[in-house]
Amino acid sequence: MNRTFRTLAIDFSNLLQDPIDYNVKIVVGEGQNIKEYRLHSPILASRSAYFKNALSARWARKEDGIIIFNKPNISYLVFEVLIKYIYSGTLSIENNDINLFDVAIAADELELLEVYQQIEEVLLENESAWRPRDIIKICQLDNFNKLHKVALGLVCKNPEIIFESKEFLNMEETNLIQLLKCDYLKLEEIDLWEYLIKWGIENTSPILDNDLIKWTKIDFENLEKTLHNCIPFIRFFQMSPHDYTKVRTKFKDILPDGLDDQYFSNSSSKPSFDVLPPRYLIDSKIINSIDTELIASWIDKKQGTPYHFKDLPFKFNLIYRSSREGFEIDKFHNICDNKGPTIVVIKVHNSGEIIGGYNPLEWRCIKKGDDENSLLFHNQQFYENHHCSTSNSFIFSLTNRATPILSRVTSKKEAIIWCKNRGPCFGLQDLCISSSRSSRPFNNIIGKSKQHSYEKKIIDRETFEIEEYEVFQIIDNRFRMFKFIWRMIGNFSNY
Repeated sequence: MNRTFRTLAIDFSNLLQDPIDYNVKIVVGEGQNIKEYRLHSPILASRSAYFKNALSARWARKEDGIIIFNKPNISYLVFEVLIKYIYSGTLSIENNDINLFDVAIAADELELLEVYQQIEEVLLENESAWRPRDIIKICQLDNFNKLHKVALGLVCKNPEIIFESKEFLNMEETNLIQLLKCDYLKLEEIDLWEYLIKWGIENTSPILDNDLIKWTKIDFENLEKTLHNCIPFIRFFQMSPHDYTKVRTKFKDILPDGLDDQYFSNSSSKPSFDVLPPRYLIDSKIINSIDTELIASWIDKKQGTPYHFKDLPFKFNLIYRSSREGFEIDKFHNICDNKGPTIVVIKVHNSGEIIGGYNPLEWRCIKKGDDENSLLFHNQQFYENHHCSTSNSFIFSLTNRATPILSRVTSKKEAIIWCKNRGPCFGLQDLCISSSRSSRPFNNIIGKSKQHSYEKKIIDRETFEIEEYEVFQIIDNRFRMFKFIWRMIGNFSNY
């Protein structure tokens, strides 16, 4: 700021302290927190398109020649920042009592674009400064594109910010639907349903009793009317059978007709309901987040209710996709060998069946030499049907997600097979991927499955064509945390 401009800014700022020849009175705030400002219409109109229109002869209200204007929706602390900017061209936001979101919203309303852009930049660079109340406020306003995007991102990562807040029950239906549409909301569908029910009870008239046992048929009808526009955005087909049964037991009367039949149907016919994708998507063309909850529970031999996605002890790290890396067997070994525990998932061509297996060891095709840190590449010593022993492997089918098949190993000495001419192989031939002489262009591999070393068969055919298969490296987050703690202990012991 050069000296001449600085002097001019000071002179104009003095007009706020000593408002000579003012012709506008603006009262801001409400209740006990109001303040009157005596201002000058030429300055306001030249600096703000909003004031240019609001103070025009057509809209202005005058008393004794003074334009009277009220802005109860803007606090005097916020208005103080904006009016100083209008008069001096300087923006001062160092006061800790000032909420930057309130300033940004007011600046947008008063059409002070430069102020809004400066504050937006500060907020985008400092997500830690966002408070729950601010996030809720921005989520309810869709005209702040960048801030709105960040706010939704924060809510997706920590949904309780909104759903556990006092403001949630008073949220407008349109804003609630906007949240229900979010694909990356890190919240179990059953939990989202329960929050929706709370919102519905609060916003239904006449008032509903919190005890469902006391409800009449009319009470359920009234609740359905309240939630009618919201229910289609609940992803019932992504609920586990246990969770869905909980929902239908209590609220069957408000669920869409035919939902039960479609949820429990084994038919491959086109569903009559829109099957929305699961939230918090994983990088897979075959399985979804609900599947990973189940698979993680099988890995841990967890009894009862499966893990929730946000509490998974494992990370599913996609390392191989056949349509991306190539269907050749050597591509699988080049990428997946020596990567530790893995999950293999397969989509069967034409049928859409989903099967797979868990290897708690690793995949390998080239033998190690006497030096365990080196591989004998020079003389190409390969494994040929090397049997690996483990009691923790399993194979599975997710073709019917309502009744998945888990088949644990029964002959642990041949649980996993290493072979250079085959891809993943579980048991003697319980689930195996091998080369194909097929000339079909979509792949060059086939699958085989003949029950022998595992409890149950997972597919009715012994030979099938593979449309796609993926391999996920399974990383135990608990072990990573243990290593971190151990390293920290080691660091402290050095002092």
